Amino acid sequence: MSSPGPKPPAAGSAGSGPHHGPNLLPYFLILFGCSAGLASIIVLLAELRDQLGFSEYGIGLAIASGFGAAFVASLVMAPHADRGRAPLMLRSGLVLAVVSMVVLAIGDDLWHYVFGRALFGFALGTAGPAARRTVIVADPLNLGRNLGRLGAWDVGGFVAGPVITAGLAAIGGFRFTFWTMAATLALLLPIAFRAQPDAATQDEKRLGFRGLLRIRRLIGAFFVVAAYFVFIGAFEAVWVLEMDTRGASQTVLGVALTAGALPIALLSPIGGTLAQRYGARRWAIGTLGIIMVIVIFWGIVPGIIGLIALTVATSVIEGLGFPSTPMLVAAAVTEDRQASAQGLMVAVEVATGSVAALVTSAVYAAHGDTVAWAATAVTMGLLLSIGAILTRPDDRRPVRPGIPTDPTRRPFR
Repeated sequence: MSSPGPKPPAAGSAGSGPHHGPNLLPYFLILFGCSAGLASIIVLLAELRDQLGFSEYGIGLAIASGFGAAFVASLVMAPHADRGRAPLMLRSGLVLAVVSMVVLAIGDDLWHYVFGRALFGFALGTAGPAARRTVIVADPLNLGRNLGRLGAWDVGGFVAGPVITAGLAAIGGFRFTFWTMAATLALLLPIAFRAQPDAATQDEKRLGFRGLLRIRRLIGAFFVVAAYFVFIGAFEAVWVLEMDTRGASQTVLGVALTAGALPIALLSPIGGTLAQRYGARRWAIGTLGIIMVIVIFWGIVPGIIGLIALTVATSVIEGLGFPSTPMLVAAAVTEDRQASAQGLMVAVEVATGSVAALVTSAVYAAHGDTVAWAATAVTMGLLLSIGAILTRPDDRRPVRPGIPTDPTRRPFR
């Protein structure tokens, strides 16, 4: 590698062997619950706008506050997971998520929802890097499969959340929904206390983020991540509001979000395995390139059914590519720096998503969904092109699938 920094990547290098790490189920379940809580917030955005009189920009501000808080949390908390504190971070994130739901349940003014969404973002930014670190180092030779399973549980919560939210909102409104989600997340606390630290190499020198931003391939992976989260931020800010504008009911919104997210949960483990076999770089750039093209048509196809159909088609591609971006990040750093690198990745995700949510909501309010989605696609293409250049291996030699080789070389094929 031409740029200085830690030699990438020892985590999963040939001969290191798998770590017999901790039980991953607590990490999977906590992310499942938090994702369901996040989905409930997204589904209820239109109802908050209608019942409490929030503007589109106010909704975008609340979403952006969540991204911003997750950004801060990922930078402050992630290095601690590399020092054996992943279980504590998982428990702390869950507690913050419960408190956030309580704030959302009792709030009346916009600042209540900005604060509540920010608190939930901080919870995700704390628990996420801890879970990823543990899953990555538990068995590096099966990195793609394990990250795919983590993604399946993560997105599975997003799949279940809208259906649950639609039913709860029909029974008792948005406040009852948030109270119920708070109680449900609290029930996961005993499971969180069963989480154990991993046995992999830790950051004993307390390096944290030092030197990471000098690794060219890591920076390239971050550009690929940013391309994806331009789409995610735009989706959070615009999709539900546009469905509401087109006349979708709360029930239709819940069902549509579930149908749109289900392929990601189902296909993510398969996508992770295929990405590790054929090359996560090629997989990530290819799937995001397809998504970029489909997104252009989101603002062109009329009606509710057309938008739902395109959303489902997009999620199929997302499911196949979902684990490939964290794989690129994981393969660029050594074992003892995994959480720090994943924390920086989360920071890139939420910073990009925050800006995308604010900008796209403003564009949508001024020019409508056609211009908003076209701008999203163009931005994705620019970031993806830069990421493809920076993650290109120096020798540019492909790795043929099925041929035994260093598994850390394969992600950059």
